[in-house]
Amino acid sequence: MRMTSIKAALAAGGLVLSLLQPAIAADKQKFFFMFFSNPVKGHEDTYLKWYTGQHMHDLLHIEGIVAAQFYKLADNQFPGTHPQKYMMIWEIETDSRSGAFDRIKNGLETGTTVTKDSYIDDATGNSQTMTPITNRLTADEVKDKSPDEMREMSLKGVTTDPN
Repeated sequence: MRMTSIKAALAAGGLVLSLLQPAIAADKQKFFFMFFSNPVKGHEDTYLKWYTGQHMHDLLHIEGIVAAQFYKLADNQFPGTHPQKYMMIWEIETDSRSGAFDRIKNGLETGTTVTKDSYIDDATGNSQTMTPITNRLTADEVKDKSPDEMREMSLKGVTTDPN
């Protein structure tokens, strides 16, 4: 992916970050940066090797990026368009809304974060940054709970009401 496209995605993510209020009271805020992409045609093996090795390595060594997981589009989907075959979710925990993105941009500019134009199809890449507005609940935790009890559990300790 071209550096300018990555910077544009990070800038858009930064805009989303600046518009969202912290959802959970803590010193550090938690965000999920999702990047959807496809490999350049004929370069899927190179793309997968880079993404699951070099790219994950580089970004997981950036302060604030605490976890990463790479996904492939499943065979069975709900109806609709699904232009991207792959998705990376970066978990970010930071006390600075733009700090993590600034560190990624710096890595791209200095070469400590390696990217190649030949790996990611620019026409299909896009990103979103999300912050949780509820607690994570499991089916076991909410078994035999009413909707009101479940809502109370999901919002316990959360400072921003999802309404």
